[in-house]
Amino acid sequence: MDKNQNATIYTGDIAEERIDPTREYTAENQEIIFSAEQHAIWADLFAGIHRPYLLEHLSHEFIHGLAYLQLDPLHIPTVAYLNEHIQPRTGWRIERTAVRYTLADDWYGKFAQRIFLITDYLRTRDQMEFTPEPDMFHDIFGHLPYLTQDFYARIEDKFAPAYLKATQEEREVIKRLAWYSTEFGLVMEDNRFKVFGAGTISGRAELANTIMEFYRLSRDKVFDYNGDVFEQLQDHFLTHKEDINRIVAGVNELHRQGQMSSQDKGWNVVHALYKNLGIPHEGYLGGEVILAPFDIETIAKIPKTVYAFNPMFFVCESFEQMDALLDSYLKPIVLRN
Repeated sequence: MDKNQNATIYTGDIAEERIDPTREYTAENQEIIFSAEQHAIWADLFAGIHRPYLLEHLSHEFIHGLAYLQLDPLHIPTVAYLNEHIQPRTGWRIERTAVRYTLADDWYGKFAQRIFLITDYLRTRDQMEFTPEPDMFHDIFGHLPYLTQDFYARIEDKFAPAYLKATQEEREVIKRLAWYSTEFGLVMEDNRFKVFGAGTISGRAELANTIMEFYRLSRDKVFDYNGDVFEQLQDHFLTHKEDINRIVAGVNELHRQGQMSSQDKGWNVVHALYKNLGIPHEGYLGGEVILAPFDIETIAKIPKTVYAFNPMFFVCESFEQMDALLDSYLKPIVLRN
């Protein structure tokens, strides 16, 4: 069964790829000669996101990191170039993998060595707005600007030691914590929501829809941006906690049924879920996505959304708070004998 067929059945993780293990991490696949069309796709993806009306909603730290990394907007960078700009700054290094979607155990094993993997796969033109697989544009443009900075290296340093000591149940939570922080997390900066996660940053459709929710909350007078926005978010989250728990349970059921298997369905099936649950689609719950404070209990319940848009994004009040919340779950596992 190929990946597209599998995508319509199960959406929690991308299907395992059958590949010759001798091709993994080998010296000959570290540097690749890309075609003119691949460089052109990179250039169009870069230009599509590198626009003032989108960049203003991205974390300041991403903008700083992008300046440090100095990516060529027209050409895919080499692994050597990336290592020259990252390793001296944070000690992390980059390695290319031949696997399209590396299994979590392999991923965290490399993380433990302070190696960040980038795939050799680049999305095609029919996936410019959304790709279910983390391609090299996602890996490089989304993650690596952050990896030039110590705060992000410290965050990434937290996951592998815990994952390698964790039970299988705890590993599922750790994967979700990583998903809803470094992949699709939001953070408050200057009393405004800012996009932090690499998955959102590198996916033009999801980025645009997320930004539209920032505006909707103001337009519909759900939030007053002249007041403390994070405090308002917490108040709405607590007020609607019972409905949010019902929605999370419903999202899990949709995953089991394979109904969140494409970008076309994603958020639309959540609209139907509201109707089926008798939850009014208005006010705080009236958008295409739910914004919620970074709550480990809730994150532990909601599945990773791979083949569809995410129905919920979690917001940290600051990077210091993200540090503390991740430590509250991960550190006791690391310290376990």
